[in-house]
Amino acid sequence: MLYKSLFRRALAINFTSNTIRSTSAMASSPRSFTLDRSIFNETLYSRVRDFWFGDLPETASTPSPEAIKTWYGAGKTPEQKQEFDSECHENFGYALKALGPDRLTLPAFEDYEKDIQDAENIASPLLTEVKEAQAQDTKKGSNTLLSLILLLDQMPRNMYRDIPGLKVVYGHYDRLAFTLLHSSLKLSPNPIDHESMRLRYIWKSWYLMPLMHSEHIASHGMFEQITKRWRNDVAEANDTEAVDFIATVLGFEEKHMEPLRKFGRYPHRNEAMGRQSTKEETEYLKSAETFGVKQQQKEPQEIEKSEL
Repeated sequence: MLYKSLFRRALAINFTSNTIRSTSAMASSPRSFTLDRSIFNETLYSRVRDFWFGDLPETASTPSPEAIKTWYGAGKTPEQKQEFDSECHENFGYALKALGPDRLTLPAFEDYEKDIQDAENIASPLLTEVKEAQAQDTKKGSNTLLSLILLLDQMPRNMYRDIPGLKVVYGHYDRLAFTLLHSSLKLSPNPIDHESMRLRYIWKSWYLMPLMHSEHIASHGMFEQITKRWRNDVAEANDTEAVDFIATVLGFEEKHMEPLRKFGRYPHRNEAMGRQSTKEETEYLKSAETFGVKQQQKEPQEIEKSEL
């Protein structure tokens, strides 16, 4: 058991350092980047969904106690959390590495509005994947998008927990997830509103996480608008459990909005993003919600549990 634990820790460290190391000669721009079909295929996408949702019924509108434990770490020991991180590494680390910054070079970040304008370019190889799946079958397109969002938005948060890793999460994988979602919302039919997902709130809620994770207030407004529309759907179906759960989600969204209204950004990301905290932000971080990212005022900064 000790050997297994040490091996997994070594694997995690090696994966992080190798992925972060830039090898510009190997990297391609989004438009010229080609997905490796031995990796990116229906087998991977099914495995992502099966791994993330586990035994959750396909008709579920709210999470099971086991799902809550898995996703949010509720009631888990540190060892159990590390075990889940290791499983993310072992199952999907190779896929993320294939999309890492040493393979896929994104244009320099200017601001979120610019990324939205350029979303189809930045997310080009991934958007093409969704389009091709949707052309075969609209449900397949919806599922492919869900799998890619989970891969880009959630898996890195369980793999990269130190400062160099978080820089990659916020500066690379989050940008891919954010632009993929924004560009996919323009598709017709809209893949996040496929009929098969209409009352499955807990499944389709993950589509929108790149919006919550952004530092873009307008995207948070979009998150709230779509979530409330989905709440109306489950309310019409008299699914009171889903209505109550969505209220909790909207409350969590409000917590994310508080620092954005105050500072225009998430201060808990400043160190990872190489940003200088203002005096007000430093004071704020002493007691504020940091969504699982530890701060120097408390302990050396390291992400303890996924910033879901």
